[in-house]
Formats: sequence, structure tokens, C-alpha cells
Amino acid sequence: MVSMLPLFIKVSSKDKSPYMLLEKLTTILDQLGSEEKEIKADYELVRNWFRFHEENLAQDLDDLASVCKLPQRVRRLLTYPVVGNWFLDKMAIFNPQAGHQEQVYSLLRGLTVETRFNNNHMQLLYETPEEYNRRWDEMSALMLAQPTLSAPLHEMMQTISKEIGLAVYEGRIPKSDAYTIDLGHGLVGPAESFNFLTWHFGSLLEHGETEPLDLTLMVVDDQKAQVWYERLIAVGFKDQADQQGFFPDCESALEALRRGHYDVILTDLELGKGKMGGIEFVEIAYDVQSRRGIKPRISVFSYSDEKLREAEERFRGSRWEKPLVFQQVNYNNKARFTAVDFRKEVGYTLK
Repeated sequence: MVSMLPLFIKVSSKDKSPYMLLEKLTTILDQLGSEEKEIKADYELVRNWFRFHEENLAQDLDDLASVCKLPQRVRRLLTYPVVGNWFLDKMAIFNPQAGHQEQVYSLLRGLTVETRFNNNHMQLLYETPEEYNRRWDEMSALMLAQPTLSAPLHEMMQTISKEIGLAVYEGRIPKSDAYTIDLGHGLVGPAESFNFLTWHFGSLLEHGETEPLDLTLMVVDDQKAQVWYERLIAVGFKDQADQQGFFPDCESALEALRRGHYDVILTDLELGKGKMGGIEFVEIAYDVQSRRGIKPRISVFSYSDEKLREAEERFRGSRWEKPLVFQQVNYNNKARFTAVDFRKEVGYTLK
């Protein structure tokens, strides 16, 4: 097969640092070809190729930046896998000093592998976002359980990302008219996405907020209420032994709300045919909490962005005083929801 590399970029023999990255990508570039195909087909080609290639493909940061010289169509598919492989290579230097660090490292490396395919460029094509987010919550819960031992892994990710950022913003990577995107968006942005895997933990650590929250929780969901509840408890919400915390419908949740004490409420919006909907439940729950002198920390989640927007519109106005936690609709879609992010949102209501 004739290489497609010349169609993408010409590598000069006079270059001090030849672009080994693009040469190593020749096989997948050939498979992608120069003609645009259906994006899902291209995504599968890239994912299948990188499943067998976790090794670092760039010899240095200048070489890594050469991915930004590719045309937009292929660059958007290849940037995160290439940057992810750079991270995996740097992460391999880390030497876990305890069993806890080994567990966190294993989860973090697995998430880094998957972030190559689940990111700002590819998340709509990624087929198992809920499992990805479950594993993210599992890692976050583990890190929060032993912050001191977990901190070095967060620092590791920061260091790798910072190295790329400084090289770009301090001008250590030579400028080139061949770049099809600026290096801030094309290289630093993707690097920060991998660094973001430990960002929630790092932010809580920095602000001295890694201790469990003294907030009881109610989760209402007709399919996986207990699963969501346990994930939230694992990242620091309070499990009160003398009251139930998860419910399959709004009716039973309201009964418990009137006789128990719940500081935070998270409800699905669609609870099944013939059942009270989440919007009506929020309105009643808000009044119940207010009458009992409990600050109404109430949020909703759903698989439907349309339903989330409807809820946001419904609760926008003077009657609904903060803290209502669902101001960021994007993160309350169940496919993108993480317990650790929800914990941070709730944390803001305590300040």
C-alpha cells in the first residue's frame, strides 16, 4: 500500500528533529485515507488500532505537537489517543509505595486508556460512558478514602500536563505555519483532559475538603436508585443507618421525607407511567424541606437533555432560592453524571 503520509504533511530531510510520530501513524493514516467517511467508521478504525498501541509514539514534545499539523478530520480523531499514549508512557515511571497506591494507579491507568476514546472530540461516539463514569467514581472514592497516599498520583498527572503546557506557552515548541490548530487548543487542551481525571480530588484536597460530608442523602430513581445511592455514599455523603436513603418512586420518597431528615435530594425526572414525575416531586419536596427548616438542596438527573432543560426552566425564578444544585444541566445527564462532581456541586452550597 502506498503511504498516505505525504498527503497530510511533508517531512523535510533537513529537519533537525524528524517527525517520527507521523511516520509511526502511517498505518492508521492509510486506513483513514484522504476521503471523508462516516465519522463512526473512522472512530472505530482509530479505536481498534490504538487498542493494540499503548506505547508512546512521539520522541519529544516537538514531535508530539506534530499531530497538530494534520488536517482537522484526522487530527480530531488522533489527538487524544496520541496524547493519551504520551501520558501512559510518563505514568509508567511512577512506583507505587503501598497497596492503596497500586489500586489507584491501576484505576487511573485504565481511565487514561479509555479517555483516549471518551473525550471532547469522541464522547458522542463512545458506547459505554456510564461504565467509564462508574470507574471514575470508584477511583475518586478510593482517593478520598486516603488523601495523603493518593496525593502523589494527582501530582503525577499534574506534572505530565504541566510539562506540555509550559512547553507550549513558554515557546519551547517552535512555531510553524503547518499547524492546523493553535497548540493551546490542539495540545494543551487534550492534555488537561487527562489531568482532569484527578482534578476533583485535587480540588477537594487543596481546599481541605476531603473529609466526608455530614449530609444525609435521598436518591429517587425507578431503575437503579440503590446503585446511585451507593456511589454517592462512597464519595462522602452520609449514610444514616436508621433511615432508608433510596426509593423507586416519588410517592414513597415523600412519605420518608416527611418523617425523616434528608439534607440532599437527587431525583430522576421520569419515574414510570402512572407515577409522580420528578418536577412535581421537586416542587413538593422543596416546600416540605422549607417548612421543616431544612435548606432545600435538591437536584435532578435524567438521560434526556430536553427534560433537564424543561426542569431548569421550570425552577428558574424568584420562588426557587438557592441552593438548587442542578444549574449545570450537562453534568446531570445520567450518561455523564459522576458522584464526585455532584459532591463538589453540593459542597458549594455549604460556603
